[in-house]
Amino acid sequence: MTSRFVQPCRWGLLLAAMLTGRERAGAQVGPSEGLDHIILYSGSLARGSAAFARLTGVTPIPGGQHPGRGTRNALVSLGEGRYLELLAPMVDTVPVEPLGLFGWAVHTTDLRALRQRLGAEGIPLSDPTPGSRRQPDGGLLTWATAALSGVDSPNAPFFIEWGKQVAHPSTTTPTGCTLTEFLITEPDSTRLSTLVRMLGLAVVVRSGTAPAASVTLQCPRGTVRFISD
Repeated sequence: MTSRFVQPCRWGLLLAAMLTGRERAGAQVGPSEGLDHIILYSGSLARGSAAFARLTGVTPIPGGQHPGRGTRNALVSLGEGRYLELLAPMVDTVPVEPLGLFGWAVHTTDLRALRQRLGAEGIPLSDPTPGSRRQPDGGLLTWATAALSGVDSPNAPFFIEWGKQVAHPSTTTPTGCTLTEFLITEPDSTRLSTLVRMLGLAVVVRSGTAPAASVTLQCPRGTVRFISD
């Protein structure tokens, strides 16, 4: 099954929300850096969650709202310290919209140290930006994020360091889906390929005529693939 993202203009609208924060995953799982979460977008959280459940057999649970960003989300575990975020506006924007791949995040246990290390390799990051989000149970999640500087591509990841003493969403959200492939295509793949290699990320990067990306999941109802336009 394939779900296509049909409104690429939303990349610019919601990128600010991505770069200023995500679910605070708290205590890190696995190595100091790694693929943290993958983001899908829908114009409606309820309809998007229902569509994901129909496709996969796994129902996302509400994650909460992003204050001042006009977005909210629902979450599903992908196992191995990874999770999937379904991102949607606070107010439904369209009656029907397929789920589409929106972005992705890399976790680190020390964002400032990572910024220095990548900068030394010619891969500059923005200054860390703090953020927070209130969960449905009232708990406050905190984090810091940074973006790749000087990179104009929808395939560029952002980087996140979660606050301490909070379980990673991969351990607290519905299970059943696992990531089997994350493929990115870039006209100039050099910088992204270097980044993926340096951090040992579970991402395949290849050269192509235009930016594109796809994520393949193995779920209770079979193989599901989400793509970006």
